[in-house]
Amino acid sequence: MNREEPDRVPTFEIGITNDDIAEKIMGTSLTKGTLRAAWDMRHKPFWRYFRKRRTMKYSPDLYAKSVLVMSKIGFDSCSLGVLLQFTKCKYPTWDTYIDEYGRKFQLKEYSGTEMGSYVGGGFKSPEDYYAWGPIDPYHPIRERIYKRAQEVVGDKIFIMPGIMGFFESTWEIFGFETFSKLFIQNRKFIERVFEDHKKLAIETAKYMMDLGAEALVLYDDYGHKSGPFISPKDFRKYIYPCLKEFTQTCHKRGAKVLLHSDGNLNQILEDIVKADIDALHPWEPQANMNIIEGKKEYGGEICVVGNVDPMHTLSEAPPEAVREEVLKLLENVAPGGGYILSSGHSIHPKVKYENLMEMMKTVQRYGKYPILIPEKQQV
Repeated sequence: MNREEPDRVPTFEIGITNDDIAEKIMGTSLTKGTLRAAWDMRHKPFWRYFRKRRTMKYSPDLYAKSVLVMSKIGFDSCSLGVLLQFTKCKYPTWDTYIDEYGRKFQLKEYSGTEMGSYVGGGFKSPEDYYAWGPIDPYHPIRERIYKRAQEVVGDKIFIMPGIMGFFESTWEIFGFETFSKLFIQNRKFIERVFEDHKKLAIETAKYMMDLGAEALVLYDDYGHKSGPFISPKDFRKYIYPCLKEFTQTCHKRGAKVLLHSDGNLNQILEDIVKADIDALHPWEPQANMNIIEGKKEYGGEICVVGNVDPMHTLSEAPPEAVREEVLKLLENVAPGGGYILSSGHSIHPKVKYENLMEMMKTVQRYGKYPILIPEKQQV
């Protein structure tokens, strides 16, 4: 992230939600059966017990296991979500919950992996938001998750605490339709929510840096497949200042910031770079984000992180196609440094084990500097 050429191309992953891969690597599932058993116990007294148990005991072990899997796969660095916990929550039905922000999730199974899937906002009005109350950035679960993961993996993988941003967290607590109406009809209120979430992100970042974090991942999706969620003008007015303040706060303490933002960001990419982020992930291939052109244009200002296609190459293509795509990235993005290889989103339930292993094998074999792709290594 210093945009210098290291000894080899490093690797990063935002997270793994693939139980089949976890079982192959560790011989144990990440979540299989655990969440289902909990959800099947539908009585409110149990939920009060489960919330306390999950928050202070279950979550740290689950997150540590996820980091350990990524470490054993061979990744050099990863994110670790310290927000989005069960510090407070509600359970509208037996298979749904509302997280600490106010986002509604439903328990679903994807390709053999049980996980909570976002299904809408938990709030319908400003009154709902105010009634929910503030989120505690200093809740002890955040330290416990971070320290537990460090205990489990030691120095085998570089852990970057993951913090929720300002835009995605705001629209998701209402759902996009209600958010859009409020953004038009009650803009002062939405500005207030942006400000609240900015302060929460900054305070949580300070907490993590006090615990020794040298780099942080900011989760904040700004775009869908064809463009930004809001106009570039509104992005510059409402979101850019939050992002700039967050990065400046981290830089004053000597920490780096990696922004994870899905979607097509081309219309606001220059603004994101100007906000002084150190790295951008994942340059989503399915959203027409060209990481090769991004490195050419912005490589002197930010580190680019990505972007092996997880929806096609890692999930459907043969291993030979994975190797070809990784070699293309190494040849065109890695020279000069300022590049970290990663998937173009995450290791989700449809990613094939053999394709993930081919990605790691290829970058480990051919990612040494100076970069020489196989046909250029002939003597």
